[in-house]
Amino acid sequence: MVPYNRCVKLGGREGCHFYKENMRQTRLFSNVTRAAQGLLTAGLFATALHASSHREALAVLNEPCADQTDTYAWVSDGAHDKLYMIMNFYPLHEPGQGNHGLRACNGYRYEFHIAKGTSLRDRIVYRVEFKNTLPAAKAPTAKDAVGGPNELLWQLSGGTEKLTVWRVAGSENQNGDNDVVLADGVDVLPNNHGPQTDRLVYGLGPFKGYDSGDSSIREAGLYNQAFVDRYIHKLSNGGRVIAGQFDDPYQLDEKGIFDLVNLGKSDLGGLAGARKGTIRDVFTGFNVFSIAIEIPMADVFPQGIPHNGVGLANSTDSLLRIHTTVSRQSMQTVDGENVITGLKGSGNWVQVGRNALPLFNAGFIGAARQTRYLRTSPMNDVSNFGAEVLFPVLVRDLDTLGVYKALGLPAATVEKLKGPRVDIINAVNLGRPIPIEDGSTGDVITLDAAIDSSFPNGRRLGGGSMPNRNQVNVNTVLISLIAAGDPGAGLAKGVEVNDKNYLDRFPFLAPAHQGLFQGHGGTNVPTEPDIPSVN
Repeated sequence: MVPYNRCVKLGGREGCHFYKENMRQTRLFSNVTRAAQGLLTAGLFATALHASSHREALAVLNEPCADQTDTYAWVSDGAHDKLYMIMNFYPLHEPGQGNHGLRACNGYRYEFHIAKGTSLRDRIVYRVEFKNTLPAAKAPTAKDAVGGPNELLWQLSGGTEKLTVWRVAGSENQNGDNDVVLADGVDVLPNNHGPQTDRLVYGLGPFKGYDSGDSSIREAGLYNQAFVDRYIHKLSNGGRVIAGQFDDPYQLDEKGIFDLVNLGKSDLGGLAGARKGTIRDVFTGFNVFSIAIEIPMADVFPQGIPHNGVGLANSTDSLLRIHTTVSRQSMQTVDGENVITGLKGSGNWVQVGRNALPLFNAGFIGAARQTRYLRTSPMNDVSNFGAEVLFPVLVRDLDTLGVYKALGLPAATVEKLKGPRVDIINAVNLGRPIPIEDGSTGDVITLDAAIDSSFPNGRRLGGGSMPNRNQVNVNTVLISLIAAGDPGAGLAKGVEVNDKNYLDRFPFLAPAHQGLFQGHGGTNVPTEPDIPSVN
């Protein structure tokens, strides 16, 4: 039970009363849900929330390198001897877009933060920085060979993309150093531009010119998983890392979301008031920039995971509390000599982005405070954003749109759903005795390293019943939590498959869509919008 004074910090006396009655109300919500099961179909609220964070705050519109979309963190099954973490950012990239494509971001720090137990204080941080370089160029002449910085396309320019990984540790660092380099200046995975780049630049096959009459050279891509695997690099602590462009692994009907939650009929169990037409995953064909890192658990728990293999409902000693951040230097000055970014950074490093639980910033926090979320620490989330979780605004929006009335939910139940909702906080804290106060509760992925991971105990990429399915549909878990007070109620399945198969091994991400033949480019036929009939 949370002490009374801690409840007051969150939601006042009413919040404390709600917490004490939480189990009784959870059962009430579940009973109501089952009673309305004929209406609460698999597609109930899947598109009612962003379970990801693509362009979720106004500030990231001006700073796409800081636009984090999803964070994943989970332990390997069985022995739990590896920790896997993935950070996705710079989203919605059309594979064939731009003469330079999507490139690693210079001037930013991408960090995986790991805390332990009931504290959100960093114990270990894994930092990744990128450095892109381009050779100096003289004015072109008619006798220049193909290739070099005067080329129009990055692939032929001689430019390089490198990444460096550090372990920035506090008390967990065994040798006492603050920063330990785990990989220094290793190659970033190149983009999947298309068949001609595969041959001319990547050397994946012989090239023939147009004069050969052989069109297959320009039609058959050779960029494959074996090529991607070349860019998995070993870390000095026994781990591995890869960074580059991959398929965006998230699925959502964002077109409906951005028309003021205009939900499709099949996503609302066939309700007559919902829009007609096919529900589509807006992320199909898009790429995203990803960093995937594999860490030996001995680097995190040098003395071994406490009670490994045994889950203890009241324990916190085997808990990891993980979030990711993006930082840059506070001063950015226009610099014409910097051909990569056009800027020169100076001053202290400041946080400009963060991400952890799916949905948090995009589904709980209103537009006027989303940038504040990006600039602040999970250490202060209770004070800064506790009210947004206690009283989820989206529940009120759904009520205004008539969703609850269409589903036949009693008004009294809807009022309870509007809050205060300490049950949501308890669920993301895995029901463990974690104080609901600053420094202990915040937007982090909490996972128990002693047992296999399954959301909300960590978040795993892939691992589902089919190669293109995730282990857990986070939409279902999150919407069930908000709509019924029970993460296991089984609501809101929505779009459940990815447009590519995940790997069953590191780095788990599917390779990037090819620039030439994949993605969203088309023939612009038909030229009229495909709007469903009103009949």
